[in-house]
Amino acid sequence: MSTLDRLSTALEHLNSESFENDDDRLRAENLLLEALTRIRTPWDIAWNHNWVSPATNGAVKTLIDAGVFKQWTKHGSKAQTSTELARLTDTDPALIKRLVRHLAAQHLLIETAEDTYEPTPWATTLGTDSAFPAIYGTLYHDITTVVFGGMPPFLKKTEYQNPTDPSNGVIQHLQGPSVSFYEYIVSDSIRNKEFTDAMECHSKWITTAWPDVFPTDTLLKDAKMDRPLVVDIGSSLGHDLEKLLLKHPEIPDWSLVLQDLPGVLRSVQISNKAITKDPYDFFTPQPIMCARAYLLHKVLHNWPDKQAVAIMKNVADAMEKGYSKLLIHESMVDNVKPSLRTTTSDLTMLASVTTAERTVKEWHDLIAAAGLKVVEIWKLPTAIDGVIETELA
Repeated sequence: MSTLDRLSTALEHLNSESFENDDDRLRAENLLLEALTRIRTPWDIAWNHNWVSPATNGAVKTLIDAGVFKQWTKHGSKAQTSTELARLTDTDPALIKRLVRHLAAQHLLIETAEDTYEPTPWATTLGTDSAFPAIYGTLYHDITTVVFGGMPPFLKKTEYQNPTDPSNGVIQHLQGPSVSFYEYIVSDSIRNKEFTDAMECHSKWITTAWPDVFPTDTLLKDAKMDRPLVVDIGSSLGHDLEKLLLKHPEIPDWSLVLQDLPGVLRSVQISNKAITKDPYDFFTPQPIMCARAYLLHKVLHNWPDKQAVAIMKNVADAMEKGYSKLLIHESMVDNVKPSLRTTTSDLTMLASVTTAERTVKEWHDLIAAAGLKVVEIWKLPTAIDGVIETELA
C-alpha cells in the first residue's frame, strides 16, 4: 500500500466527533497542521496565506449576504446544485457556481456529484446561528484586515520596539492619535453589532467555560448568603453567570451580580432572578464588599500592566481575607510551544489594543503587584485559557 493510500485510509472517517474530549481534538488538529506544513512547499504556504484565504473569505461573505446558507438550511440542508441554490436566493447561477466550487475545493462543502453540493456542519452553522456570519463580515474586512495590515508599517515606524502604550498603537497610526480601538469599533453601528456577535461566538466556541475547569462547588460550600456569591465584572452580556447557573441551578435569587458600564448594561436583558445588574466602572472602588468570588473574564488582557493592577486593586480592597476570591479567566502563553490559538490571540491584542497575552510567570508577578497571591491555576493542557484562583496575600 502506498503512502497516499495509507494516509487516505487513516483519515477517511476522522471528524470532530472522533475524540474523547476537546483537548484531544485540539492535539490532533496541531498534529495535522504540522504534517500539512511539512508536505507543503514554501510557495504552497504563501499561496494559501495570500490567495486562498482572502478569496475564501470573500466568497463566504458574498454567499452570506446573498442568503445562500440561510436558505439552504431553511430548505432542509439537502444536496443542491448551484442552479438550485441560485433559485432559492434569486441570484445568478453562474456566479453561485464559481463561489460554491471554491468552498468545495477546500472541503467546506461536499461535492456529491458534478455541481451538486451538501453542506458541512460549518456551512449549516452559517445558516442557523444568527451570530456566526458576523465573523466573515466587518470583523474580517473592517477590523482584523485593517489592524493587521497596519501593523507592519506601524512597527517599522517605531523601529521595531514592542508597543506598550495603548494610546500609541496601530489603530492610532491608522485613525489618528485621539481614536482608541473601541472608539473605532463603536463609530459604525454595523461594525459594532458584528464585532459584538463575533465576540459572542469567540466566547461560545474557543473559550473554555469557567465552570468546566474551575471547581465551582467550592464557592457554594460555606458561602455566606447574606451577600453576593459571584460578582462578574466587565463581562457585558452575563454569559459566564448563565454558565454557572446551568451547573448550579440551585443558586438562590439575587446571588449573582453582573457589572459593566451603564451603556453596556442598558441593552442586556436578564431573565433569571438569580442575576442582577449593577452599573460599574472597574477603575473606581468596588462597591460590593466581601462577596464570595469576583470574576474577571478577558478584562485584564485589554489593559497594560499599570491599569490591570489598578483594576485588581479595586477588587482586592473589597475582598474579605480568608473568604473572598478573585478568579481571573484569561489566556496563558506557554513558555515552550504555545498553541496557535494563543499566539494568534496575542498578536490580535498587539494589533488592536496594544496589549499582550501573558505568560504564567507574568500573571504571578502582576497579581502580586495588586496585593494578591495565586492559589491555583485551573487549565486544560491545550486550552487557550484557564482560571487563575487568587486570594488576598
